[in-house]
Amino acid sequence: MKRKLVALLVGVVASAASIAESNAQGYIMLDNYASSGQIIAYGAGSNGTVGTGVSGYTVGLYYALGSQTFSDGTGIAVPGAPFTLGAGNGSTTPLTSGYFSATDPFGVPGSSAGGTVSIIVVAYSGADYATSAYRGHSAAITMTALANTANPPAAIGYAVPGPTGVMFSVLPVPEPSTFALAGLGAAALLIFRRKK
Repeated sequence: MKRKLVALLVGVVASAASIAESNAQGYIMLDNYASSGQIIAYGAGSNGTVGTGVSGYTVGLYYALGSQTFSDGTGIAVPGAPFTLGAGNGSTTPLTSGYFSATDPFGVPGSSAGGTVSIIVVAYSGADYATSAYRGHSAAITMTALANTANPPAAIGYAVPGPTGVMFSVLPVPEPSTFALAGLGAAALLIFRRKK
């Protein structure tokens, strides 16, 4: 009887450990240094030499659960739903010569180890991405989040497709007045066109 009880308890503990492991939080590493992967470079009109690796900026991320896409022709837009700005440990790190390597993994909220997540890497010159004068972002990168104990961790650099080169470029963000002038010009063209 005691043996059966002990065997039952061992089985319950093993099952609970297995369930806990399968439901463990999913983590990724904001890192392209370990992979010697694609760099973040200065783009045309930015405050650096075009094509060289950016230094002194901050790298961050937006995340979404599952396989998601993000389309932006400007390369500077702020990602919207379903993407959420990452916050907390491992969500930002400095850029040096186009490379970045966070010291802590980022726990993707709502994800589980082995689950699919989509990440958009962002680089910016100011206090945050949305208000920076120079910024840029990657395409959505789909990767598998791993348990925090994984060695090596799920580094973004390994998930970026393509050969070594430029992941994306940082660009100047146009002043709001530039957009206003462009809108007025378009309106004037429409008015003149209707008069003919």
